[in-house]
Amino acid sequence: MYPGNQHSSPTYLPLVRALDAYLGLARSSKLLIILRSDSGFGADANINYALRHGWQIVTKGSGGRCSAAVVRQVGADAWYELRANDRWVAQAIDPPSYARPVQYLALRWRTQAGELRYATVICSVLEWSMAEVIAQYDARGACETEIQADKGGLKLCQRRKKQQAAQEALILLTDLAHNLLAWMAEWMFADGPLAAVGTTQLIEDVLALPGHLIFQRDRLVEVQLNARHPYATDVACGLERLLQRFGCP
Repeated sequence: MYPGNQHSSPTYLPLVRALDAYLGLARSSKLLIILRSDSGFGADANINYALRHGWQIVTKGSGGRCSAAVVRQVGADAWYELRANDRWVAQAIDPPSYARPVQYLALRWRTQAGELRYATVICSVLEWSMAEVIAQYDARGACETEIQADKGGLKLCQRRKKQQAAQEALILLTDLAHNLLAWMAEWMFADGPLAAVGTTQLIEDVLALPGHLIFQRDRLVEVQLNARHPYATDVACGLERLLQRFGCP
């Protein structure tokens, strides 16, 4: 755990070392795992450490001035258009050397205000095309969306403990709840109107459905839901699928 104003880059090496120690993977296995991160973690020292220890990486390089300098070296005809008149990628000219061979790409895009922005993207998977590298980097956006959903739906930012051990336990419980919610969507709502419901709506609208659990001799025998709730029918069908999958408790 770090203070809320902690810069990202210094946390990278301790995190990767802890991951390495906890998983204990052989180098051949680590070469199948991609560490995907944004520019806050994209320092050269972080990249080289991950590469030397056998991980694959996809990251945006840190340093705005460095990115702009790299982009200026790219010829006008070298850019590959990812989106029409909006986003481009190109192989960087004379890129820096790293602990293992990498793709070093220049990325250029247009903001909503029409201004051009620049970045570099480093990827150790040499088989991917430039478009595939950028698509893999962009996919991290889904992770950020899930984190934001945890903050909103699971109230991660609103729950605080004075003791560090208690705060760590709260974060671990939040992670467990996140996983259960992610799995539950497949178990209960693989299709239908609730299939696309996000974490916040799932917690505040769907799981807040009023009802009763009826037990006989410590065994669940009946679930009663408020039929006037707009999601009652869908939740009932989801519960049936859940019990068919795991059995009645």
